[in-house]
Amino acid sequence: MAGQQKNVFWVGANVLFDLQTGKTTQVLLLVYRVEDASTFNKQDADAYMSFVQTRATNIAWSIQASPSMGEGRFVIRGEQNVEL
Repeated sequence: MAGQQKNVFWVGANVLFDLQTGKTTQVLLLVYRVEDASTFNKQDADAYMSFVQTRATNIAWSIQASPSMGEGRFVIRGEQNVEL
């Protein structure tokens, strides 16, 4: 029986260090638990959401208050409909 399911993602930001050169690269990951999401101030959350919206257009993105970090900290949530 066909139906719909929702995949929920959260944005996590990590920094990768090249041990040989010392160069750093910032990487955004999709994580499945809000506890694993990175928290941002409002300005950074807006910028990162704009970035992911243009690259992952099949996911509906939103900014939400962080459930664990207190006032002024935000997480980015993505929701994708999946046909079963």
